[in-house]
Amino acid sequence: MKTSLFRIALPALLLLASLSAPAWEHHPLFTGPALSILPEAAQAAPVPVEPLEAFLLSVEAELAEVLAAEEAWSRENLPMYAPRPDALAFAPGSARTVRERFLQAIRVNPEMMTPLYAFSLAGMAAYEGRKLNASEVSVLEDLSALDPFEFTALEPGAPVAPLDVVAASSNEPDYGLDVGLFEDNGTPAGQAYGFGVQPFGNPNLDFGSQAPFHMGYYHEAGIVFAFASFLKVSYPEHRIHLYKTLSEFAFRTGHPYWGWRFMGWGLHYLADLSQPYHATVLPGVSVMRMLWINLLDILGWSGPKDDAVQLVSNQHLIMEVWQGIEMVRAWTGGDMDHPLIRAVTAPVSAPEYTDATPRAMVARRAFARAKSTCALLLKYLPAAFVSDPSVEVMDRPERHEVVETVVDRHGVDAAAEINAMEAGLLSSFAAHGRAYARAILAAAG
Repeated sequence: MKTSLFRIALPALLLLASLSAPAWEHHPLFTGPALSILPEAAQAAPVPVEPLEAFLLSVEAELAEVLAAEEAWSRENLPMYAPRPDALAFAPGSARTVRERFLQAIRVNPEMMTPLYAFSLAGMAAYEGRKLNASEVSVLEDLSALDPFEFTALEPGAPVAPLDVVAASSNEPDYGLDVGLFEDNGTPAGQAYGFGVQPFGNPNLDFGSQAPFHMGYYHEAGIVFAFASFLKVSYPEHRIHLYKTLSEFAFRTGHPYWGWRFMGWGLHYLADLSQPYHATVLPGVSVMRMLWINLLDILGWSGPKDDAVQLVSNQHLIMEVWQGIEMVRAWTGGDMDHPLIRAVTAPVSAPEYTDATPRAMVARRAFARAKSTCALLLKYLPAAFVSDPSVEVMDRPERHEVVETVVDRHGVDAAAEINAMEAGLLSSFAAHGRAYARAILAAAG
């Protein structure tokens, strides 16, 4: 009996194959404001920009010990963690290979670029200098998400505000940091890193292979995990802890630029877990419905399964499009009273950060709000975007006018309701993100 149930449940949960989009759009636009109310961040003196290689070469021996301890922590505390192959352990070596050795030791995309730059909305740059192409920052093929921004190259040693560093770097995990790391991704890194076969997400999408690093399904019904234990194989907690450790180490050893930059990396994953579509397998679809439509798929009727995949993917994406539109407009229009800006700058308190916070607090709250989030999207957003499985929402240019469409059809109160929903989710990240930053700064002394 268990075998037959597995045959039903496993394909059901493989609906995740196309749900691999990034979580929130434009992390810097809410990470910076979230930390701006922390005196220890907002009032911190400018720090000198430092190339990654310079940082690594100055701390090689100590860093080897820190990363060894971090690997031991992961093996002991993360039950589904795939141990790092011993051959990839970081150790002092040639200056020429220090960057490669570090990226391999922390098992990220070895092609990832770490340029020295300042990030800003186009036309609002606070720094002067050569402008970088998006291809000099991100290794992804589709760079359209970076169209609203510009990147200004910074010289080593140039002073930069810590808030600018942590805000800019909070977007970097979406620049390809976690792409191509599984053995079925067709990359040398995937063959060497020991993460095994990609547990969920679509390996064929440009960013699809990052899904298990940016999504955490911790609170699904027991039957889901009973028949699809692979859903437990995810790595946000690993990344959050790793970059917290590296941030504390960088601060402690006198490299504040990388202290703030690693902090931004960790905050990215914490923010991702505050998005219901990153903390829930299929928001708005019950477990029984999921099993039923996939039983139909097994019997040869694949339409209901394909429709469910497309609908949830579209809802996920249009929710992020809305948030991105609203935040860019708020910033360019100087509307710091916008609900999404207020949500991340309000002095909402959170318990002291612990290693349990990402799962027990941030992801749990997102999971609890998944059903109501989906219902609100279905209520107000155009049916073509959220209820029509024949539509691929990212192929529809009218998505860029989704806010105006909702206002025209349902009034300003409907748009306000959607903004309030997204504000509540971002507020959760902001509160716990500040606790994360405080924990790092306190540990660093």
